[in-house]
Amino acid sequence: MSDKLKTFLKRLFSTIISLAVVAAALGGTYHFENTWYCAALICVLCNLAAVEWFLMLREKKTECNRWLILIGGMVYPWIAALVYTQTHLAVLVFPVVIACLVLFILTAVICELFRMDYGKQGAEAALRSVGTTVFAFVYPGWFLAFALGYMEPHYGLPILLTIVVITKLSDIWAYLCGVLVGRRFISRPFSPVVSPKKSWEGIIGSLILTTLCGVFLIRFVKPACPMWFAIIGAVVLYFISVAGDLAGSLVKRGIGVKDSSHLLPGIGGIIDLIDSPAFTIAFVVALSMFQRFAVLLPLH
Repeated sequence: MSDKLKTFLKRLFSTIISLAVVAAALGGTYHFENTWYCAALICVLCNLAAVEWFLMLREKKTECNRWLILIGGMVYPWIAALVYTQTHLAVLVFPVVIACLVLFILTAVICELFRMDYGKQGAEAALRSVGTTVFAFVYPGWFLAFALGYMEPHYGLPILLTIVVITKLSDIWAYLCGVLVGRRFISRPFSPVVSPKKSWEGIIGSLILTTLCGVFLIRFVKPACPMWFAIIGAVVLYFISVAGDLAGSLVKRGIGVKDSSHLLPGIGGIIDLIDSPAFTIAFVVALSMFQRFAVLLPLH
């Protein structure tokens, strides 16, 4: 059995397990009409991402505030989940998530200021520390928390699930197209430095197949959606998912690790699992939440 086939089978196994967990959360939400099942799943994923960041940064002794990353990533998603599940107002999640980010950035800056004044840390090191600390909080956990505003069983969750499926399909099609025809026509990698294993054939093939699948899924969930909007939506989601995947590669290359953890065979860790969906979910849900929030604002 070839190494590529072994990797594919491992990924398939981890994907099936992940889908089973998601199905259980969705089943509990729909059967009991209780959004806490899906909300808890989102919060746990955010928490595990924060733990992986903490362990990676500690192992590589990266200059940042690791404990602030861990505490922030463990606490804030449950705050957002509590706001939504208690009020059932998705529009309130948006300002809560934004407020958590602002508070986190302020805390990170203040901590570094104290370290400069009393810990003899240089300004350049403090600036790098703030950047790493904030980025570790934002990606992918803070992005993924936007999903907490889309927990409505009969409206938000179908859209949320469609976003996740399209995003993961882009990764699956890219891998399969890369294995089958990668480097046969274009020898130069798609991303030579950040992700040298990605081929142009895989990207182009994935774009075509993901767009076709995405249009079908969008029209299935929203039959009234115009065809042109479904096509544009699928293409935009594809490119955002590629950006999310490259962001994950950038993180691992910058820290110097192959995978964020070994929790999921063939995939890596939770960060490896949710890197692309975090980008696409945050993009779509933030736009939707902003639209809902803007409706409540006075026009004068």
